[in-house]
Amino acid sequence: MELKQTSTEQAILEAAEKIFIQKGYAEARTTEIANAAGVNHALLHYYFRTKEALFARIFQEKTAQLMDFFLKGFDSDLPFFEKIKFGIEEHFDFIAQNPDLPFFILREIQNEDRKRVVHQRLAPMVFRMIEQVSVLIQEEINKGTIRPILPQDLLLNIVSLNVFSFIGLQVFFDLKSDSQSKIYKQFIEERKKNNVETIINSIKIVR
Repeated sequence: MELKQTSTEQAILEAAEKIFIQKGYAEARTTEIANAAGVNHALLHYYFRTKEALFARIFQEKTAQLMDFFLKGFDSDLPFFEKIKFGIEEHFDFIAQNPDLPFFILREIQNEDRKRVVHQRLAPMVFRMIEQVSVLIQEEINKGTIRPILPQDLLLNIVSLNVFSFIGLQVFFDLKSDSQSKIYKQFIEERKKNNVETIINSIKIVR
């Protein structure tokens, strides 16, 4: 019975994620989500009670996922510049696999309630990351390998560069239909490489 409940709940979450990201909270309908999940409307409400509760679950999970890919890199035992490279690449790859996600988050945080959810959910992770990165940056400054930079500036530069890459890509590609084409894959691999080089070269002291 528990396994059936888990699979039903997962089916609802997967359907809700696709519809919320595609249409946004305002345009999504719980009847549409229930149909996509293969369940009746009453069962959806049994698991999640309200559309707002279901949306909050999806929204919190996706915003946290986006941040988790940074934490992976900075929690590793790699040398400093390898940490930066790894963090940028992990974040870039996650966006490449979920190209609608940044637009979804940007659209939804126009709502004050959901903006508060982002702040409450992500603030502890952001502060933890800033503390970690601050220590790493200061060590490298002391070694003379990088110029002085605030950790929040470094993180914001990475996020901005990666996210804007996929905004810009829409000029050249349809991110859904072209995602498997050879030219698209080559393009984003080059873009990822360029983003790594841009960030590292902006802080690295060359002797």
